[in-house]
Formats: sequence, structure tokens, C-alpha cells
Amino acid sequence: MFAPAIAAEIVLGRFLTHLIPRPGFLAVLCVAPGMIALLIFGMLVGAIIWLLAMKPFVKRDVLAEFFLGGPRVPVFSALCSKIFDWAYGKSPPGTEL
Repeated sequence: MFAPAIAAEIVLGRFLTHLIPRPGFLAVLCVAPGMIALLIFGMLVGAIIWLLAMKPFVKRDVLAEFFLGGPRVPVFSALCSKIFDWAYGKSPPGTEL
């Protein structure tokens, strides 16, 4: 699930090493938020790939616990619900949390 995020970080790190061999404090400060955003986006892509790969093998109710249950964080919980509904189709009325 973390493979796309790690691969993207490595590729961007290698590219930036060739572009700026000795970055200063300002360069590091400017690139750090982009690296964090890339890590979050890569993990989101990895979660979608994992969900689509596990769909034939794992029942909907089991995966619903991971994507729809647990502590609710407003932005990411809504995003997880939308991704899960997109991959599995609309949730039955009883499984919405």
C-alpha cells in the first residue's frame, strides 16, 4: 500500500539531487511541503490500488470496517467513503457510518 508513495519519493529525491546537489536551507524549506503532499497522494493511490486488488478476494463487509469504521476525520473520512463507494458501488443503507 505504501509502494507508490515510496517510489514517488525516491524518484523525486533522485531528480532533486541531480538538479540541486547541495541545497540550502531555503531550498529544503520550499521542497518539504511538496514532499509531504507527494507522500500523502502516493499513499492514497496505494490504498486505491490495494482496494481494487483485494476486491475479488475479500467480502465487502470486511473491507467496509477499514474504510468506513474507526475514528472519523472529517476530510479523509469522507474521501475514504467516496473511494470505497466508487470501488464497491453504493453502500447498502445499513452499512453507512
